[in-house]
Amino acid sequence: MKKERFINDAAVYVLKSNWWLAALLLLTIIASMAIQLIPAFIIRQIIDEHFAKGIVQGIWLLAIWYLAVQAGVNVVAFVKTVVTTVLGQKILNRIRMLMAQRLSKLPIQYFTNTPVGEIMSRLTTDVDAINTLFSSGIIGMATDLFKIVGLLVSLFIIAPQLIWLEITIVPLIFLISNYYRKNIFRFQKLVRSKVADIYSFIQEWLRGIHTVKAYSLEENGKQRFREPLESHFAAIGKISLYDSLFPCLMQTIRAVVIALALWFGAKNGTFLSLALSTGTLAAIADLVGRIFAPIEALAQEFQTIQQAMAGISRVNEFASEPIEDRVYIDQPIDKSQGLVIDGVTFSYGSVPVLHALHARLMPGEKAVFIGRSGAGKTTLMNIVAGLYRPKEGFVRICGVDPYTIPPRKRRRLLGIVPQMPQIFDGTVTENITLGDETISQEEVEAAVKAVGLGETINALPQGFATVIGEGAAGLSSGETQLLSLARAIVANPQILLLDEPTSGMDSKTEQRVFSAIRTAGTGRTIFSISHRLSGIIDADRVFVMAGGNIVKSGSSEELYENDDWYAMYQKTINAGWDLS
Repeated sequence: MKKERFINDAAVYVLKSNWWLAALLLLTIIASMAIQLIPAFIIRQIIDEHFAKGIVQGIWLLAIWYLAVQAGVNVVAFVKTVVTTVLGQKILNRIRMLMAQRLSKLPIQYFTNTPVGEIMSRLTTDVDAINTLFSSGIIGMATDLFKIVGLLVSLFIIAPQLIWLEITIVPLIFLISNYYRKNIFRFQKLVRSKVADIYSFIQEWLRGIHTVKAYSLEENGKQRFREPLESHFAAIGKISLYDSLFPCLMQTIRAVVIALALWFGAKNGTFLSLALSTGTLAAIADLVGRIFAPIEALAQEFQTIQQAMAGISRVNEFASEPIEDRVYIDQPIDKSQGLVIDGVTFSYGSVPVLHALHARLMPGEKAVFIGRSGAGKTTLMNIVAGLYRPKEGFVRICGVDPYTIPPRKRRRLLGIVPQMPQIFDGTVTENITLGDETISQEEVEAAVKAVGLGETINALPQGFATVIGEGAAGLSSGETQLLSLARAIVANPQILLLDEPTSGMDSKTEQRVFSAIRTAGTGRTIFSISHRLSGIIDADRVFVMAGGNIVKSGSSEELYENDDWYAMYQKTINAGWDLS
C-alpha cells in the first residue's frame, strides 16, 4: 500500500458512498458564494435610488430583502457546517479503520522497536488533526476562495476602474499567506513530534509506577517530564506568535485598501477621482470588507491545513512501515508428528542471534531450553510460536509451518503462556476465549478446572462474568498465570509454549503452577524456556543454550552425570544462588 493511500482511499470511499452529502456540500459552497454578493447591490440601490432622490417608497421592502439575505447566509453556513462535520467524521473513522488494519499486519519487530506512546499519538492526535482537514480546512478554504472570486467579480462590475486595486490585493495576500504557511507547517510538525514524546514518557512512567513509588522517584519524574513539556510549550509559543500577527496584519491591510478605494472613488479634487455615486462607494466599502473576511478566514484555515499536513506526514510515515510478508496457507495437522527445528538461523538486522539450531520433540514429549539471558531462548520460542520467520531453516509443528498457519487454526495448534500474562479489560470468560466464538462456555469451565482455578473463579462476585482488567481485579500473580494457562489450553492445542512460567514466584506458588502445568500438559508436547533449573521439572529432555547455539542436550539425569558444567550449575542453584 502506498503511503498516501490511507487519506485518499478514505476520502474517495466516503464521498462515493455518501454522494448525496457531497452534492449538498457543493450546492452550499456555490450558494454561499452567490448569496453574499447580493447585499452590496441592495445597499447601492437603497442609497442611489431612494435616499439620494428622496424616494421613501420601497425602502422597507429592500431592507427586508437585505435581512432575508443575511439570514440566508447564516442558514447556508449552518447546513455547510453540518454536512462537513458528518463527512469529516466518516472520513476520520475510515482512516482509523485503515490504520488499524495495517497495524495488525505489522511485524512484531515494529512493536518492540516503537514506543507505545508513539503509536498512540499516530492513531489519536495525528488522525484528529487530519479530521480538521476535511471538516473545516479544505472545505472552508474552497468556500472562501469561491467567495473571494465572486466578490472580486462584483467589484469589477460595480467599479471596473478599480481593477488595479484588485490585482494588487490578491498577490499581496497570497505572498503573506504563503510566508505564514511555510512557517506554521514547520512548527506544527514539531508540535506533533513533541506530543508523541509526551505520550511516550507518560506511558513509560505509568507502566513503572510501582518502581517509581518504591524508590521515591516522583521528583525525578517531574524534572524529566519538564523537558518534553517545555519543548512542546516552545513550539506552541512560536505557532501562537504567527497566529497572533497574521490577523492583525490583515486588519491593517483591509483598512488601508478600503481607504484607498474610497479616496479614489469619491470626489477628491484631483484628476485621479472617479467621482462615483455615494451608493456605489458604500457598495465598494461593503464588498472590500467582505473580501477580507474570507481572506482572514483563510489564515485560520491555513493553520488548520498545516496542522493536518503535519498529521498527514506522520500518518504517511506510519503507512510506509513495511508490513509483515506473511502468506497464510491452509495445511493439514498431523498429530503423529511433534516439533521439528531444522537448521534455524536468525538475526536482528546484522546481529546474529541463532546459529543453525537442530532439535526434534516427539508428540507428547516435554522439553525445556535453559541458558543465561541473551542465549537466544526467547527468540527461538518466538520463531516456534510463528511470530518470527527464520532467516534460514524451518520449524514444523505437527507438520505445519507455524508462521503460515491461518489464524483460525493457530489456537488449535499451539497455546502460549508468556512470562508476564496480559489481562484484558473484560470478563473472565472473555479473557480466556479472547473473542473466539467457537470456544464454548463448557470448554472455558473445563480449562479453568484443569488448571485448578475453578474455586477461585466461582468465588468472584459474578463468577465467570466478573469483569477483570489491569491488575486482574484481586487475582494473585499465581492465579493470573493460571488464568493465562487456561487461556492457552482452552482450544485443546497440540503444543504448549511456556515462557518462564514461574519467574518471580515463591516456591509454594511455583509448585501450584507446576501442578497445573502437569495436568494441562498431559498428552501435549511442551516447549518451555527457563534460565533456572527449577523450571525443568518433569522435562523429558533438557537443551542447554549458549551464544545462540544448543551446546548440550539430554535428560536432566544424563546431563547431571555426564556434563561437569551442568552438574556444577545445578549444584550452585541448589545451594541458593541465582545465576540468571
